[in-house]
Amino acid sequence: MTIEILNRRTFLAGSAAAGAGMMLLGNKAFAQSANPNESPMLADLIANGDLPPLADRVPKQPFVVGPGTLVSEEFLDFEVGAFGGTLRVTNLNGLQTHEITLARAMSILRAPDQSTSDPLPAIVSECLSNDDYTEFTLTIREGLKWSDGVPLTTEDVRMLWELYSDERIYPSFPQIVRSQGAGNGAPGALTVVDDLTFKITFDKPYGAFIAQMASWIPGYTLLFRPAHHIKKFHGDYASAEEIAPALQKFGMDTWENLVIQQDIEHWDLPKPYAIGIPTLAPWITVESTPSMIRLERNPYYWKVDTAGNQLPYVDYVEAPNTNDLQTLILNVAAGRYDIVTQYAQLKEMPLYKQNEQTSNIRSVLTGSINNPPLLVLNHDYDYETEGSVWQSLVSDPRFGKAVAHSINKEEVNKNLYFGLFGLDGLTKEGYDPAASNALLDEIGMSERDGDGFRLDPAGGRFELDITTAEIQPDFAPLGELLTSYLQDVGIRTSLTLVSDDLFTQRLNNNEVQAAIHWSDGPIWEPMISIDYMPNHKGQWAPACYEYWSTNGAGGRQPPAYIQEFFEIHESRYAVPPGTPEADAAYQRLTDWFATHYATIWPTGTITKPEVFSARLGNTVKEGYATDRGLDYCMEQVFIRA
Repeated sequence: MTIEILNRRTFLAGSAAAGAGMMLLGNKAFAQSANPNESPMLADLIANGDLPPLADRVPKQPFVVGPGTLVSEEFLDFEVGAFGGTLRVTNLNGLQTHEITLARAMSILRAPDQSTSDPLPAIVSECLSNDDYTEFTLTIREGLKWSDGVPLTTEDVRMLWELYSDERIYPSFPQIVRSQGAGNGAPGALTVVDDLTFKITFDKPYGAFIAQMASWIPGYTLLFRPAHHIKKFHGDYASAEEIAPALQKFGMDTWENLVIQQDIEHWDLPKPYAIGIPTLAPWITVESTPSMIRLERNPYYWKVDTAGNQLPYVDYVEAPNTNDLQTLILNVAAGRYDIVTQYAQLKEMPLYKQNEQTSNIRSVLTGSINNPPLLVLNHDYDYETEGSVWQSLVSDPRFGKAVAHSINKEEVNKNLYFGLFGLDGLTKEGYDPAASNALLDEIGMSERDGDGFRLDPAGGRFELDITTAEIQPDFAPLGELLTSYLQDVGIRTSLTLVSDDLFTQRLNNNEVQAAIHWSDGPIWEPMISIDYMPNHKGQWAPACYEYWSTNGAGGRQPPAYIQEFFEIHESRYAVPPGTPEADAAYQRLTDWFATHYATIWPTGTITKPEVFSARLGNTVKEGYATDRGLDYCMEQVFIRA
């Protein structure tokens, strides 16, 4: 029995059921014009015979972008746009911003916004699952091509599976394509049916694989890499003489290292060494230097609008480098960028509003895919010390609850976020110093030293050290506020600020007692992100994660309450997001975080600004739920005349 991914109806996109001359968009059909429009920048290439006509460049049934396929209609009034122009986006210190990276993050399936529920086939024309989510059958859109004009086929999947299984290229089969996305899961088995259809089979139910295919984080490179390109550098497919020029060009000593470099995920496509690697994204990287990243349209892009116009509308994307954040902020206010999401901050909102008319910009407040910076308590810190005081405290939910009650969320919100953040979050406790003091007394920390700070339950000196880095501008000031709140209830607290690299090193070595870091909470439920895991941002139990992911070969055997967390996580992976079973498992997950205090929310949900050139069409409106929807679908943005 085959079923549609979520609602048990068969996906029909691209099937004969649509009728001749029609394209399917969900349950809507749109007429395809006899002569679909395309960008004038391609006219000379077509006239000279350097580029085939549009009908030979797009799939037989392209993916149709229209109302509700990218961002929900509530937050984007879609209109058919116009071709041409250049989008200017930010680039700080030579780093790729979300505007550059996510403009290229095409997913295999597509659901509006930051959702993975009931996704449409996108790169594939059909995706079927058996009824226990152990087997997925996918069919590539007929006629879909890489940016160099080579057809996308199942050879691109087969070659990738070969690389995944080759220890010379991948030290181990990637976790995301193992059963239930677990490090100790069995690798998914690939079966090639024909040039366009293939099956992936897992030995356990893996409904969350649907979320992986609908997520921009793994993107299309989860299943598709250009085999014809990679084979040019692979010692099993090309001779040493054929590979030698590329080794010299990229400064590599072995063909294995060259394949590792060229077999890249979509995140790295704007890198200098990625120029020339075929892509399925709307824009191709043509320049990547310390001073500029420049993209130009992919003439073989596989999406069209409801009028049959090939997307993207905009011909070029440019990201000139800026070495100073304050200069970048002034450039935003002066209207020198068209889309700013990552580096727009609340504290600059008055500046943006003041310059809206003179700089022809528009600023809106949206939600975010991120949580606010959180206080992370490391439940594995000092676990190897017999009789560890920290272990006795952190494993007792009363300690975490006392810490939560000590934090004045309203004051944090007012002082750091202009009162625009929420006061909700997974930590339910409000500011109640009396309750905090009572809980600390109850767990044996009633005695104090000469400085007025609490002794540990054994009568020894106790200090909580919070470590962080200035990854975001609010991390350090939040740390100062948290230190003050904790000291007010008698917990001796220190704040250690280190470099980004040292912070990561200490987290990886399990040397951090408590940290300040953010996570992607609003996209946990659709499973676009699972950075709630113990080894992710903040690392709240890295040794337990190692034990879980290696079947006990390393790390720390989780205590019962952390083992419960892993069981909840595994139950989420068995079923697709949006099903009743998935909703119930997610509720158990949030309840676990609310009662075990691996992370403590110092305030609530984020409000943040985004800044757009007023000349743009098809951008999000005020109040949009997240700050990544536009990045993830910039192909529909256009420049008004």
